[in-house]
Amino acid sequence: MTTVSMRDLSHAVGTWVDRAHAGESIIITRNGRPWARLVPELTQTGSDYLDQLVAEGRVTVPTASLADLPEPAPTGAWDGRDSTDVIAELREESP
Repeated sequence: MTTVSMRDLSHAVGTWVDRAHAGESIIITRNGRPWARLVPELTQTGSDYLDQLVAEGRVTVPTASLADLPEPAPTGAWDGRDSTDVIAELREESP
């Protein structure tokens, strides 16, 4: 990924924006440290950006549908106690 200092960016903003528009991701540094990132605009579906993230190994494509996930385990009904009450009860039970 390309980096540019804030100073250099301020002298040629149009050039750097054009590079980002062309698909390049640019890290903007301030005092030698990463400060911000200039990235291409997402398409309506975001598929171009997603393809780039997959190619970089930063994300993986899902292998199943959300509909295929199991139902969450039941957590039980709320008994009206708050966390302070539960902790106090647990402390009383400990040896």
